[in-house]
Amino acid sequence: MSQPGCAGKKEFVNLSRTSVSNMPPAWASKAIFYQIFPERFCNGDPNNDPDNRVDWDDQPSCYNFFGGDLKGILKQIPYLKRLGVTALYLNPIFDSPSNHKYDTRDYYKIAPEFGDLWTFKCLVDELHREGMKVMIDGVFNHTGDTFWAFQDIIKRGEKSRFKDWYYCREFPIVQGHSPNYECWWNFGTLPKLNHHNPEVVRYLLRVVAFWTSIGIDGWRLDVPNEVPMDFWRVFRQLVRSINPEAYIVGEIWDDPFGWLTGDTCDAVMNYKWRESVIRYFAHGEISAEQFKMELAGNRANLPWEYIISAYNLLGSHDTPRFLTICGQDRRKMLAALAFQLTYPGVPALYYGDEIGLYGDKDPDCRKTMYWDEKRQDRIIMEATMKLARIRRQYQALQSGSYHDLFLGDGLFGFVRTGRNEQILVSFNMTQECRLLEVPQEWNKGWQPIYALGCSLSGLTYPEIPPMGVRIFKRSC
Repeated sequence: MSQPGCAGKKEFVNLSRTSVSNMPPAWASKAIFYQIFPERFCNGDPNNDPDNRVDWDDQPSCYNFFGGDLKGILKQIPYLKRLGVTALYLNPIFDSPSNHKYDTRDYYKIAPEFGDLWTFKCLVDELHREGMKVMIDGVFNHTGDTFWAFQDIIKRGEKSRFKDWYYCREFPIVQGHSPNYECWWNFGTLPKLNHHNPEVVRYLLRVVAFWTSIGIDGWRLDVPNEVPMDFWRVFRQLVRSINPEAYIVGEIWDDPFGWLTGDTCDAVMNYKWRESVIRYFAHGEISAEQFKMELAGNRANLPWEYIISAYNLLGSHDTPRFLTICGQDRRKMLAALAFQLTYPGVPALYYGDEIGLYGDKDPDCRKTMYWDEKRQDRIIMEATMKLARIRRQYQALQSGSYHDLFLGDGLFGFVRTGRNEQILVSFNMTQECRLLEVPQEWNKGWQPIYALGCSLSGLTYPEIPPMGVRIFKRSC
């Protein structure tokens, strides 16, 4: 059979005579992302609630529904603006029988319990009017078992014209605990697509072209390492030919470097970076020096454009909540948040982290959002808003250079240098007060702009309390 690259290039990429950039879009490094699991964020339209909806405050399970939808996101745009985020990542929104929507039933249809195409277009347009971007989830490794092509195979068996769309070992199809076809992690509801079939590739690329043309600003790619790399090369060519500024993020949990060569992704979900953050801030397993070395390894051999466009996350729908990992120690959470919003890369917040949501692994990490302010952790909220404001205010924190500094025994810190300012960031994750030892050549003109551990008015320079953070600025 033909390889997917040939199938895609002939029909799609040749439609564009423009060259496609191999660099991430310039807007990415300036963005602050906010990930929304649509089913759990806000119920803006009770009329489209599924029949089996449970109360908003019930405990999430793998199968229950709460009624979150696209109108709920529209309703909360003012909240997102106040928080300071500038881009959204939405978990899957296409029609699917599950609450997570990773088992697609119809790629051309918005899940009815989320809304419809008109509602989604209104959301995209309103976000753009407010200066915000939107990235959606692309699930192209597998479909759901309710997808029309797979249903035809179930019905017709070996006579189905779609039998080669999947990897069926025998007929008739057997589902359940021992499916006789390839599927994601042996879940029978997630049959794996055959990307060596040109029909499959053409179908998926039409889907990609349709939604990119709607006006979205990027794609997050689900399990891209389980799809032939050649498909993603065609995917990038197609997406960038429609939207030259599209941001493409791959879900990669291990070594990211093979995905950041300019022909597939602009960034990966930086789980390797997150592991180091957990080890230093949440668990205290490594020293400041070890943390510095692990971060250097994460940046090694990457062009600067990819370093400042890295999708840096503390948590997602697939991980325990960061506050839970911290043992619900708010100081550790706030220190990690300060690091995330000042370090090179794109900070990506997971909905609810800013109000102190906690939870273990899926499904506990997918709780509904608290909209009652009395239930929200206002200290974390105010810190998130303040740090987001600092991030947006200073170009040095968006694309400025990065220099490690030795600031004293047990301290971790760095300087970001921009066009007009420098930002010095320091962390004390020890259990003792430490003195900030700024090198002589860096020792003049600093003004404090953020402190964790005491107020700025009570700041005793250069002392940093346990679990403390200090951020300073000076003009260049």
